[in-house]
Formats: sequence, C-alpha cells, structure tokens
Amino acid sequence: MLTLTAASAVVATHRNPYVPDEWLVSYQRDLMTPFGVELDPERLARGAGVTFQELAGQALELLPEPPKPDLVVVAHGLPDHYPFRSIGGHVDKLLGGGSENFAISEQGLRAPFTALRVAAAYHRSGRCRVGTVVVVEQGTFGNDEPLARDGLADTAAVLVLGGGGPWEIAAVPPASDDLAELVSASVAGHRPLVVAGPWAGDLPDLPVHRVARGSYCTSVWLALARHHEEWAQAHDALVLCDTDPRTGRSHAALLRRASQEGTT
Repeated sequence: MLTLTAASAVVATHRNPYVPDEWLVSYQRDLMTPFGVELDPERLARGAGVTFQELAGQALELLPEPPKPDLVVVAHGLPDHYPFRSIGGHVDKLLGGGSENFAISEQGLRAPFTALRVAAAYHRSGRCRVGTVVVVEQGTFGNDEPLARDGLADTAAVLVLGGGGPWEIAAVPPASDDLAELVSASVAGHRPLVVAGPWAGDLPDLPVHRVARGSYCTSVWLALARHHEEWAQAHDALVLCDTDPRTGRSHAALLRRASQEGTT
C-alpha cells in the first residue's frame, strides 16, 4: 500500500537578477516563431527568474527529513524559466543519488495526477519502495502566457510516498468532461473532503476546501502538503480535483485513510 508519509510546500518570495542570455532568447524564439507566438525579452527581464531547480531544492529543505527514494517523478504543467537543466536528476542528486528519475510535462494540470498514477504503478510492480513526486511551477515567460496574466506564483510541492503514512493513494481515475460526476464516482469514506482547485466548477454537496487562484498545476498539491495532517484528524477520504482551463477536462485523485478498508 503506497501512502503519503511526508510533504512540503514552498512559495518563493525572492527574485533573481536578470542576466541577458542570448542563447535562451534564441532558443525560445526558434521554438515559438513557427507557431506565431511572439517572444518579448522584456517579459523575461520583468519576471522573477526563479527556476525549477531552486523551487525543488527549497521544498526539499522543508521536509522533516530527506527521503531516500528509489523513484523521483517531477511534474509541471508549464515550462521552466531556464529549460536546459534536468530537474529529476537534480532532485536525485540532492537526495543522495541512485533513484530512477524523470519528468512528466505537456499535460497541463493533469501532470501531477499522472505522476501519482505512475508512482502507484511502480509501487504495485515492486519497482518502488519510496517515491518522491515533485510538482513545480514558475511565472517568468518570454511570451504572453494567459495563465500568468494575473500573476503566477513560483511554487513547489513535494510528496513523499512510501509505507506507514496516514493517507493511502487509493485511485487516480481517468479524466472526465464532467467534474461533478468524476468527484461523485471517486469519493469514498464517511467523512470525505473535496479539495478543489481554482477552476473547479459545480461540485456534489460535500465539504469542500477551495484553493484560491495564483497557481496552475501546483494548487491542490500545495494545499495537500500544508494540511494533510490536520485533514487526517477530521476526514477519512480526500478527493483532490480541478478542471484544466485550457482543455476543459477534469482530473481527480482519491486519498483514503490508510486504516480504512473497502472499495474505492
């Protein structure tokens, strides 16, 4: 049984001095121009310039103790400010090395849900005893990114998955076009809590913790990292969910109190 054994969340408040980087500008311009997207280097200069490596490192430092994972999965819905570094390899190095590590991207806010599903599958197959999922997001872009127009915080959440924690990773169902139906099908327990992201619409008549705007794919995972211990005192199941504003598709994950038995 794969459970949540520890978690941390960070919202960066610092800015890095802007250093013009012609290689970065050239790379991003070559990437965007074929799709009719205009690159404005001044946007890079105005941003905080915080990288995924920084965010991951800060979040790992906030854990009660560093894990020793055999699997590291990094998840992000938007690209890094400086996209030339391996984040999974960096996290692996910070944690002592030796883990299988990779990133899941190009899925929008679905990426962390996929990461959780992958970690659970690794655990079931016997290839993962301790897993670490790192969800990262930054807000510096050289183009007009719609999701960052109102400000996008530089954030990271780390979920340490192993044995003995209070929350079992019970199910990560397929995406759906109907969020209310997805949540209803996912919910379990007698005292459930729905943790809903910024774009979650109508929900079943259940207790709900709504996450404020300001983040995209990290939103519900930041809330889980901050509150999972207190929620374990009041609830026996959590449904984390949100609807991706880019696709209209909804995603959910069910966490159940580890001592609870039954079907999902």
